[in-house]
Amino acid sequence: GGLQGAVGWWMASSGLRGRMVDVASYRLAIHLAIAFVILGLCAWFILALSRPEAALLQARRLRETRLMRGAGMLMGLVFLQVILGALVAGIEAGTTYIDWPWMAGKFIPGGIFELSPWWANFFENMALVQFNHRMLGYLVVIVALVLWGGARRSPNRATRRAFGLVGVMALVQMGLGIATVMSAARPDLASPHQLGAIVLWALVIRARFLAAYPVVTSIKSAKGAKA
Repeated sequence: GGLQGAVGWWMASSGLRGRMVDVASYRLAIHLAIAFVILGLCAWFILALSRPEAALLQARRLRETRLMRGAGMLMGLVFLQVILGALVAGIEAGTTYIDWPWMAGKFIPGGIFELSPWWANFFENMALVQFNHRMLGYLVVIVALVLWGGARRSPNRATRRAFGLVGVMALVQMGLGIATVMSAARPDLASPHQLGAIVLWALVIRARFLAAYPVVTSIKSAKGAKA
């Protein structure tokens, strides 16, 4: 929390120089990344505190390792996507290339490496930043849907539902992202898209938690139903 406050001032101070009213995109991305780390930790501890320690220890024996690892990978992808989203917002890349599924009529727009040094294009080039955000968004949806399909074989109803919500929310978030791009980042669409990132992040964390600590009663009921 203290670090977030310090980074928040560091970010805000970049918009207080001369006539500059926009904060530096790098600092915005770091500030948002720390915010999502704090949110993730809070969500995990809330889930852990929602059940007695003895119940968690018992549930851990029924851990669904593949789903847990898959959800961990998805967490990493969503986190990276959030950072890319901050860069898109920071340099206002969402106001350019407003066609979809192409960018300026092409799959890969021109001029994606026109800045020097070359690595600066990944942070400051509107074309490349938005392209990366789009491509990673597609990957997030694909992984979320694959995990949803894998979770359908889980004996735990709560886990199946948790991954189902992740898959649905990933699709909703992609739809909001497309609408935001095609509207040139209109605020009434961009704001729900940003809120959708928070919801998706929380749902992925919840799905991972339920894969790591399945709800024992749901598994027992599922076994009873099969019997």
